[in-house]
Amino acid sequence: MRRSDPVHLVESSREPRRRTVGPLFPASPRAVAALQSRAGNAAVGSLIGGSPGLPPVVVQRMVRPARTATLGRWEHEVEWNGPEWGAWDDRGGGTSVRVTLGPGSRAPSRIYGGSPPRPDQCTVVDALNARDGGGWVRGHLWNDHLGGPGTSRNLTPMTSATNRRFNRDFEEPLKKMLWACMRHAQDNPAADHWYGVRFHVEVVEETGRRSGDANDLDHYVFEEFDHEARYVRKDKRTRAIAPAGAPLPAGFPPELL
Repeated sequence: MRRSDPVHLVESSREPRRRTVGPLFPASPRAVAALQSRAGNAAVGSLIGGSPGLPPVVVQRMVRPARTATLGRWEHEVEWNGPEWGAWDDRGGGTSVRVTLGPGSRAPSRIYGGSPPRPDQCTVVDALNARDGGGWVRGHLWNDHLGGPGTSRNLTPMTSATNRRFNRDFEEPLKKMLWACMRHAQDNPAADHWYGVRFHVEVVEETGRRSGDANDLDHYVFEEFDHEARYVRKDKRTRAIAPAGAPLPAGFPPELL
């Protein structure tokens, strides 16, 4: 209508709007629940209903779903024990490492948890490459993708071929073992334990060094490396770590013995 039109008041034929009236039975939720368990849902509903003429409030006790007892996040379960290092020095590098890793070592945020070799560590590799025209690398005893640092205690001189063979025979299978532990933790959040892997890598003293002469560069090069990886279980409540034993969950790769 235009602004100049007169306004006519018309009586409405609709029923007056009803106001919502508060409960006639004021009580705390705990008191209502106590009465509900004794008198029943219908009785409590009639007591706490709205105004006269309105239908009674329907009351039903809701069962609270049980909480999943995860007892901590698996992503935080990274290094359980160690590392324990063998003898090492900045020139020749390290000789052994022992570590126990949990499922968090394979969490997406830790795809690369270590560090590449530092150029000022395990410096004999530079001298070997200068002598032979290349072919030598600073090899990680504890793989850098699993958290191993690029420092002398975790590095040892390896030929490129030896480093590739070590990766194929040990490091990649070890990663698969830890992937299985991660998947189990993801798929079984209510389990009372996590799975992890305890492994060690060490030079083989029995086969010795390439040279017994401490002034020879080959004195710092070991002929062989020994390695092993076994599954362990960590109790979520006690935090105790023990050998996993048999049977292992389906789909777990074999241990590296």
